[in-house]
Amino acid sequence: MAAIGITGGIATGKSTVSQILLERLRERLPVTAFSADVEARRLTEADFVVQEEIRSAFGETVFDSNRKLVREKLRALVFGDVAARKSLEGILHPRIREAWLNRLCGQDLLLAEIPLLYETKAEKHFDSIIVTACSRASQIQRLTTGRSLPLEMAARIINAQMPLEEKMRRADWVVWTDCPPPITALQIDSIASELNKRYGGAAAS
Repeated sequence: MAAIGITGGIATGKSTVSQILLERLRERLPVTAFSADVEARRLTEADFVVQEEIRSAFGETVFDSNRKLVREKLRALVFGDVAARKSLEGILHPRIREAWLNRLCGQDLLLAEIPLLYETKAEKHFDSIIVTACSRASQIQRLTTGRSLPLEMAARIINAQMPLEEKMRRADWVVWTDCPPPITALQIDSIASELNKRYGGAAAS
């Protein structure tokens, strides 16, 4: 069946929007969900080959005494050095892409949350793309307060991604999350209704 991509800047509400949309769609349609962030965590925590490639690329300094990857150390390294970030992306991105491409073969509608969808030129695989968006100030606030990241690190991560305005320009739908949750939900309901009509379900109520 078809594939719907959800992307956007960091801390713009991708996971929240994905979860609500998934619930709405499953009322009418068979849907398979995929999260690139969840897959990346699985790879770095449970895939021995990936861990060894990271160790080879970055050394033991990003692992603790129990040989467990310390994500904070790796984040500081890759967002302070473009070459290091490209190296990590070279390890993870092909595997993440393979994981969601495999799911395209199923009969269900695929709802794939991929933060770097445009950056990795994956848009050609998706029938429609939803971008979640908010102000840069809200991104900074969510990262520094909600995720306890230093201000400088928050800015580095945002700046490393494609400008949010460009993602919004390319999107089929934009969900603006700088608003009360009920307003966000109304935007998602509208998208769910259209997708239900398009892919064979009755209109969402």
